[in-house]
Amino acid sequence: MQAMHRLGTAVVPATGFTRSELTALWNRAYEGYFVPVRFDEQLFGRHLRRAMVDLALSRVITVDGAACGISLAGRRGQRGYLAGFGIADTHRRQGLARQLIEGQAQAWSQAGLHRVFLEVIAQNPARSLYSQAGFAELRTLDVLEGSFQARGTVAATKLDHTDLAAVHTACAAISRPTWRRELPTVLDALDNEDAIALGVARGTAVVAYAIVPPVGNVLPDAAAIDESAAHDLLDALAAARPGIRWRLVDEPTGSPLFNAATARGAATVIRQIDMALNLHPPVDVRPAP
Repeated sequence: MQAMHRLGTAVVPATGFTRSELTALWNRAYEGYFVPVRFDEQLFGRHLRRAMVDLALSRVITVDGAACGISLAGRRGQRGYLAGFGIADTHRRQGLARQLIEGQAQAWSQAGLHRVFLEVIAQNPARSLYSQAGFAELRTLDVLEGSFQARGTVAATKLDHTDLAAVHTACAAISRPTWRRELPTVLDALDNEDAIALGVARGTAVVAYAIVPPVGNVLPDAAAIDESAAHDLLDALAAARPGIRWRLVDEPTGSPLFNAATARGAATVIRQIDMALNLHPPVDVRPAP
C-alpha cells in the first residue's frame, strides 16, 4: 500500500486500501459517535456512490503503518464536501485529527477545488477543529421529526426526472441543499433505491416535492418554494402514509418547509452547523517559520 510501511505518521490517499479495509476503518472512526453510523461493505459502497466520493482525493492517516483515521472527500466540479471524517477511538486526543484535516485540505487545494462544505453536529468537539482549519460557520441545519394530519385534500403526482429537476432547482435557489439533498444524490435514490418523487402543483407549476422511500420514514429530500406550498406538501405526505412520523435531515433553519413543519408540531432532534472552506488561493498547511 502506498506510504504504508513508513514509520511515524503519514496522510495518504484512500486508494491504497481495499473496500473492506476502508469499511472497517470507517466503523472504528465512528465508534461512540453521537448517532449510530455503522456500515457493512454494501452500505459503505452505497455511501461512496451517493456522495460521489473520490477515493484518490480522500485521505487516510496512519501511525507506524497502521491506518487509524479516515477522511472521505466528495466532489462535484470545483466544489467539494466532507462525506465522513473520524479517528479510531484507540488514537483519539493525540493531534491526529488536525493532521488529517490539514492533509485533506491540502489535497482539496491541489486538486483545484474552490470551496468545500461540511456539516457537523452542533455539540461535536470537531466543530472547533474545523474552525481552526479555516472552515467558517454559515447556518444551522436541523434534523426534523413529525407526524402530520392532513388539513385538506391535496392532489399529488409522481414526478419524472425533468419535472423534479425543475422544482428542485427552484427550491435550491431559496435554500441551498447539502450534498445529501443535491440533485445527483436525489436522482440516485430514484434510480437505485426505488424511491419516488411526489410533487404538488399550483396551477401548472410544481411548487413542492418530497422523495419518498419505498419503506421507512426517512425522506431523502423535500422542499417547497414557499410556506403555503410546504403545507400542501405536508398534507400530501399525510395522505400518502397516514400516521407516519417523518424524518427529514439537513433542513435549513427558517426555510419554508422548516417553518411549515415546525408550525405543525415537528421537532428538531439534532442540530448541525453548515461550514465552508474557501480554497482560492490554495491553502498552505506548512507551519509558519
